[in-house]
Amino acid sequence: MAEEIKRNCNTCKSGRFARCDALKNNSDYQAIVNMPTGWMSAEYKFKESFICNDYRCRYIEYPIEVTGINRNTEQYSLNKGDIGKFVSIRPCAEECQGKTYLGLFLGDLPIDISVSHNPESGELNLSYFSNPAIFVFDLNKIVYGAESWWGVIESEDDLKQITQDTIDSQWYVRILKSLEAAGEDHTEGCKECEEQGKDNCSCINNPVPVADI
Repeated sequence: MAEEIKRNCNTCKSGRFARCDALKNNSDYQAIVNMPTGWMSAEYKFKESFICNDYRCRYIEYPIEVTGINRNTEQYSLNKGDIGKFVSIRPCAEECQGKTYLGLFLGDLPIDISVSHNPESGELNLSYFSNPAIFVFDLNKIVYGAESWWGVIESEDDLKQITQDTIDSQWYVRILKSLEAAGEDHTEGCKECEEQGKDNCSCINNPVPVADI
């Protein structure tokens, strides 16, 4: 990281995915997560100033000893059945001015290298980090899912424009707006990474440092 890592619950490996016993047994924290509304920004603020004796940084802290390098060339794809289908896509790029285009879904393609370090064995583990790729005919280029709003066209009804109301209704958009309203400069890993149990996330729109495992 360009700036020093803050040593608190937000940068701890156990601070995500409800794996921290210190948080589970902390009454103040439990009161926050059980709030009916506004708990996400309150949780972030609490974890920003909380640390325990079991802290383990989720990022690689240098210097490190490397005893071996393992490569995993397998690519994960959650949409294999949709490869080759037409999609409607609304890129986030300002030059597209909110226009919706016709595209062709190419599948999940590599966009980055994911690197993790095992401090016990000293091994580095390398793998691809993939993202849905759509070829946009009018733009004559590939636009990735992380930089657009898109959906597979299954019927004539799906040919409609992707509206702002459709975007605002997404759960992750509501979360981001809630955090923004609270004045937090906070970025979580992407949903796909969390589903794969990864502590590191280097998505195209969400680059963060790699993690120890």
